[in-house]
Amino acid sequence: MKHKRFLTGAISLALVAVVSVGATLAYFTDKTETAQNVFTTGKVDIELIDRLPSDYETTKDDHTWKAVDNGDNTGIEYTDVMPGDYLQKEVGFSTAADSNDCYVAIRVETEVTSLPHANGKLTEPAAAAQLSDLIREQVEEANGSAWIAEYSVREPGVVTYFFRTSVPAGTENVLLFDGIQIPGEEWGNEYAEMQFNVKVQAAAIQADNTTLDTLMDMSWDELTSLE
Repeated sequence: MKHKRFLTGAISLALVAVVSVGATLAYFTDKTETAQNVFTTGKVDIELIDRLPSDYETTKDDHTWKAVDNGDNTGIEYTDVMPGDYLQKEVGFSTAADSNDCYVAIRVETEVTSLPHANGKLTEPAAAAQLSDLIREQVEEANGSAWIAEYSVREPGVVTYFFRTSVPAGTENVLLFDGIQIPGEEWGNEYAEMQFNVKVQAAAIQADNTTLDTLMDMSWDELTSLE
C-alpha cells in the first residue's frame, strides 16, 4: 500500500512538472524584423599626369630636342638635349569623379646614369642634385607656395612634393611643373652625352580623419605598399 502511494505521488509530481513546462512555453512572445545595416566604404582614386603638352606635335620643329611620349603615363624619352633648352613636360595629378577627398604627394627622383665626359669635374650624385634643384625652381615658379618640397637626406636627387590642401573628387590637371629649364653657358663639355632619368610617382591618402601632417609623416614605401 505504501508502494502504491509513493508511485501515485511520483506520478503527480511528474504531471506538475509537465504542466509547468507547458506553461513556460505558452508565455506571450513577440519578435521584430531583422534590421540589416549596410556599410560601403569610400575610396581614394588619383591619376598621375606625365605627358607632353597638347601642342607639342605642332611645335616640335621649333626645338633642338626631340621627344617620344609613350602615351600611357609611363614616361617620355628626350634626345638631342642642348644647353639652354626648355624641355616641355607636364607632371601633376587628377582625382577621379568618385574619389573621396584626399591629400596628394608626388615624388620626383632624378638619377644620372652616365657622365662620359665628366673627367673628374662632376659626379653623378652631384649632377642629379643639380637637376633636382632645377625642377624645384620650376615648381616654385609655376605654383608659388602651393606645394611643400621635402628633400631626401639619404637619396640625392629625390624630392617629395606635398600639395598643401585637400583635393576633392573630380579635380583635373593639377600640375606640379610643366617643363625643365636646362642651364645655358653653365653647362660645359663635362655634361656632353650625359644621360639622366626623371622618375615621378603620385600617392594619396584620405582627407577625412587625417591631416596633411599624417601624409608627410609616412614614408614613401608605406604609401605605395598599400594597394
